[in-house]
Amino acid sequence: MFRSALIVLTILAPAWSAEKLPAPDRVPAPPTPQQTQVAREGVALHDQKDYAGAIAKYKQVLAENPWEVNALYELAYSQFVSKDYQGSIETSRLGARCRTDGVARFYMMLASSLDELGKPKEAIDTYRSAIKLQPRLALLHYNLAVSLKRTKQLVEAKAAAERAIECDPAHASSHAFLGQLYQEMGYRIPAILAYSRFLQLEPEGPRATNVLPALNQLLTSGVGAGAEPGHINIVLSSPSKAQKDEGDFSGVEMTMSIMLAADLIEKPSDAKAAPKSPFDKLVSIYTSLAEGLDIAKPKGGFAAVYYVPYFTALNKGGYTAAFAASTWKAANLEGAGKVDTTAFQEWSKAYSWPRGK
Repeated sequence: MFRSALIVLTILAPAWSAEKLPAPDRVPAPPTPQQTQVAREGVALHDQKDYAGAIAKYKQVLAENPWEVNALYELAYSQFVSKDYQGSIETSRLGARCRTDGVARFYMMLASSLDELGKPKEAIDTYRSAIKLQPRLALLHYNLAVSLKRTKQLVEAKAAAERAIECDPAHASSHAFLGQLYQEMGYRIPAILAYSRFLQLEPEGPRATNVLPALNQLLTSGVGAGAEPGHINIVLSSPSKAQKDEGDFSGVEMTMSIMLAADLIEKPSDAKAAPKSPFDKLVSIYTSLAEGLDIAKPKGGFAAVYYVPYFTALNKGGYTAAFAASTWKAANLEGAGKVDTTAFQEWSKAYSWPRGK
């Protein structure tokens, strides 16, 4: 077995294709044991970044067995990574002629190469053709979403990212990308929910470190000390009707702002009490968020239907502190390490997400 399409797609910068796609008119022949070994040697060379050597190995296999699908795919992959996009297109078109369940991976490689060559419309059309073949493959919808965003089609990109998540609730990249889209489009609470779910899936690493500042800004924005002593400024966003298509979260924003403002008001008892730690403040914010969601019960839209039940359920289950500790691991907040997250992680893994049609 060679690498699946999933490995390739994690590095792709999506796109789409309008050119006529080839008909699957070839029945691939299985490789001989020797051909399998040569192709594996090609994979090893590719992993060592010796793309020319890998390409030579795959071509050796294809000289004997022109329609061997794994060698065709690996060849297209090595050509793509080595920036021979035209070569990758030609090889992907050959692979798309093979009658195989994995034909969509050739469409994805073709689309990505088209995108790199500055042909986003063609790339988008190719992804859509692949989706018709494999409508529940999350990476197709995710790549489509990225390409649509590149062409400034944000509404369509949002819908594609949401569909990717419906197909695979554990696809972290789709949650991160959707959070970015929500943030850019002015959906504050949905952005918080999407980013937080991403961090629950991928709490550490460079991407988590990059997401944390944006999420922190979304969680704490809108409240600050006023010009006069004892005055607190609260600024609430007033989303347009179009921005309520994910659900009406205005009441949730109000709940969070009141809680944040309360933390800024000095009370006589504050002098005796220990100050709240950053982690305790984070738990309070997520608690107010979940309680606000439960009270408001926003309806309609993906964010309301998909994310809201999860966050209200984890809070009712007493997992809010564990959720905050596990998702904000990259922040190294004092006190977070003392929280046992085992029960929450088991609960979250067993949670039944809406899967869509």
